[in-house]
Amino acid sequence: MRKILHFIELSRPINGLIAFISVFLGALLASGSLSPLINVFIVAIAAFLIISAGNALNDFCDVEIDKINKPQRPIPSGKITRKETLTYSVILLEIGMGMGIFINLTAFLIALSVSACLAFYAIWLKRTPLAGNIVVGLLTALIFISGGVAVNSLSGTIIPAIFAFLFTTAREIVKDIEDIEGDRKAGAKTIPIFWNARVAMYLIFIFMASVIVFSPIPYLARVYSWKYLVAVVLGVDCVLCYCMASLWRNLSRENVKRIQKLMKLDIFVGLGAMFLG
Repeated sequence: MRKILHFIELSRPINGLIAFISVFLGALLASGSLSPLINVFIVAIAAFLIISAGNALNDFCDVEIDKINKPQRPIPSGKITRKETLTYSVILLEIGMGMGIFINLTAFLIALSVSACLAFYAIWLKRTPLAGNIVVGLLTALIFISGGVAVNSLSGTIIPAIFAFLFTTAREIVKDIEDIEGDRKAGAKTIPIFWNARVAMYLIFIFMASVIVFSPIPYLARVYSWKYLVAVVLGVDCVLCYCMASLWRNLSRENVKRIQKLMKLDIFVGLGAMFLG
């Protein structure tokens, strides 16, 4: 039983839950309904499994970094071996891709592409400045689009996909600052290492400001209602303004860690705002 809990920890289920909800929201925004529900559910489960597999594969590749940055993680703490992690990741990827076949060719190709990109990211792109961050942002945006694929409509998925890309890319760069010590010792060339933490902060501000600037556009374009506008301004824009002010004052690892966790929770607020709209 304890071993199962360690595998769940390895998967980082909150990330998978965000992906699961995002598929449902993407489907709802694309067609106004969740019909056919079975297709949406299958795609959501596939997204959950593939994201979980990507997290596990990331830990498999980053064991030396995690020994420094996050020694409590399952692999560096000795709870799970690297071989078990790789096997677990491959099984989840295969199941996730296989589920895409039950929907249509597009769903399968998206699942295949996301799986390949996650593997490429974990093995190489994560250690490449900015490119890795952008890829993760694009993959997150693709989750909403896959929800549209499940209901054969993509029209309403573009707005949440743009939000997801901008918000996720900002948070990924925040995480790079948090992990700078271990990344540097492992030879990774992330943004704060390749340039410096201050440059990384400015890039974070650009992506966060882009979210704030973009946020009223769906309301002004009469795509979403006033409920969305109120929720996104108070629940997302104000939080991002606070995050920028906090990072400007304090770029310590402790504060950066706190900000990235706050942003992770704020993702749910953003999803809720779009649902209200």
